[in-house]
Amino acid sequence: MPYGKKSGADGVETDFDDVYDTMIRPALVGAGLHAKRCDEIESAGSIHEDMFTLLATADVAVVDITHLNSNVFYELGARHALKPCVTVLIRARGSATPFNIQDLRIIEYPHESGRSADTSAQIQRFIENGLASGAVDSPIVPVLERVRQAHDDTRRLDTLQRFAYALPSRPGVTVEIRTGDMRMWRGVDVWVNSENTNMQMARFYDRNLSASIRYLGARKTEDGEISEDTVAIELSSKMKGRESVAPGTVFDTTSGALFETHDVKRIFHAALVQGVPGEGYRTSAEMVDVCVERCLRRLDSEAGRSAGWKSIVFPMMGSGAGGGDVQTVARSLVDAIVRYLTSCRDSHVETVVLMAWNARDLAACQRALSHVT
Repeated sequence: MPYGKKSGADGVETDFDDVYDTMIRPALVGAGLHAKRCDEIESAGSIHEDMFTLLATADVAVVDITHLNSNVFYELGARHALKPCVTVLIRARGSATPFNIQDLRIIEYPHESGRSADTSAQIQRFIENGLASGAVDSPIVPVLERVRQAHDDTRRLDTLQRFAYALPSRPGVTVEIRTGDMRMWRGVDVWVNSENTNMQMARFYDRNLSASIRYLGARKTEDGEISEDTVAIELSSKMKGRESVAPGTVFDTTSGALFETHDVKRIFHAALVQGVPGEGYRTSAEMVDVCVERCLRRLDSEAGRSAGWKSIVFPMMGSGAGGGDVQTVARSLVDAIVRYLTSCRDSHVETVVLMAWNARDLAACQRALSHVT
């Protein structure tokens, strides 16, 4: 709001300090809030930064649009962009309202004195109702959310798409990028599960590959209840009582129910992500190379050849909980795959699939493969 006494284009004077002291502050205090006007900020530094901080964090903002002050409207726009609610607009009776905010509710207050208490009570009701309902009153926040969602490259790609790349150095071998819900996938012999060094699979309903493999591989009753945690039990038995294994370790297990439902013959569990107490999980591009090579060698092993394993799918290993950069992971995956297939001329691998969970993964894989095909 403006400060002091100001006159509008019609020559009518408004005492904004009086408006603040007799109407706005009592309404805020009555609602159990602490009132602060920007000229009351008592700290060193930029007043503009402090003001924007208050606009972004204050539970309530009261905005007086009387006389159409340009600074006030700039601050109102900032508030609407930074906070979904509660922004209360007030104005002196008879003041003009710009077209852009004509559909917003605005409380009017009289120029004459003696009626401040009624307006203050109305402001307080607006504040209390807004805080209780949490209703969005910003016309900008919903638009920003739609724009964010439209440009969010981390959203899951549910549509099944395949992008095939032939390797010039290996005729007949295809590297494929695949998107979509993996529950719709069929025909890939081996799924690689990027796991932690404790080889502890994620909970059934977590949103990651480990959880999906665990759930899809579990045996279920006719009504869909889990009757046997097949893949996780077998992986746990591979640990033989150990708490952890070295990064780069690869265990293979059966695929449980995935064999019947998705024609998956084997699960390779690659210990890529290493837990660090107090810091979470981490991975490295070098370890991605190690895991890829070991998985492909296992596919090409005598057991793999006799079982007819010819296709394998890799996720964006270590780019989730491991915190690895997707671009770096994709390039490491592709480089390791191409290096192995180029050097192992007797490999019987026919198809290597890269799993693109979202648009970011897809773009990273496409960029990495554009350098080798």
